[in-house]
Amino acid sequence: MEQERKNMGRNSWIAVFMSLTMPGLGQIYNGDLIKGICFFVFSILTPLAGFRLSVYLPERFLLAGIFSSLVILLTIYAVSVIDAYKKAGRIDRQYILKPVNCWYIYIAIWMTGAFLITAADSYIKDNSVQAFKIPGLSMEPAVMRGDMILVDKTLYRKFPPQAGDIAVFVFPDDRSKMFIKRIAGLPGDIINIKGRQEPVPHGYVYVLGDNARHSKDSREFGFVPLRDVIGKAQVVYYSSGNDGIRWNRIGLTL
Repeated sequence: MEQERKNMGRNSWIAVFMSLTMPGLGQIYNGDLIKGICFFVFSILTPLAGFRLSVYLPERFLLAGIFSSLVILLTIYAVSVIDAYKKAGRIDRQYILKPVNCWYIYIAIWMTGAFLITAADSYIKDNSVQAFKIPGLSMEPAVMRGDMILVDKTLYRKFPPQAGDIAVFVFPDDRSKMFIKRIAGLPGDIINIKGRQEPVPHGYVYVLGDNARHSKDSREFGFVPLRDVIGKAQVVYYSSGNDGIRWNRIGLTL
């Protein structure tokens, strides 16, 4: 039995495949448990730290910060794959299988990793920055249909919203939906609503779409609770329309 466990070389392409499915898994397949854990931990911490730090940069550098984090993450993936491939090729057929070299251990590690990656992704979206695609016309020309934007979810935890901010909030009539409008009135401001002068209540904001004729906003659904304003739209990271990619809008600060 011991001899059977020794006569097990490592397949380079299996190591590559496992590293592609999850950074570090190829190293674990090769018997490098600590190295595999390091690759995986860095692949989790890079977007967590990078995205979090990016929102503290000036608005015009937000996209660059996130792009840099993604480049580092892709580099970790690439190094993980290359390292696993080379190490597997150097392992001879006298490799002694280790306790982690079992298919069910690989699956358990992968499932645990997938859970942690999902949790990290949710944390980033809830606490740092979230991407949205714009489906409507209500904020044109500032925000156009087909724009993909990044929303800073940390700003309004530190500072109150300002008039003129383009904000994303929970739609009052259907809390499963998010709307994007411009903040037109802050608590205490006097707003002209259908010919009447009304103050914006404490803890609420008044929002309007820039494209008023095609906007469902506070004129229809009323004031929006500040607690439902989830973040400020900061930058367009991609945009496309009927004529193709709008290169002039990519990187546009909102």
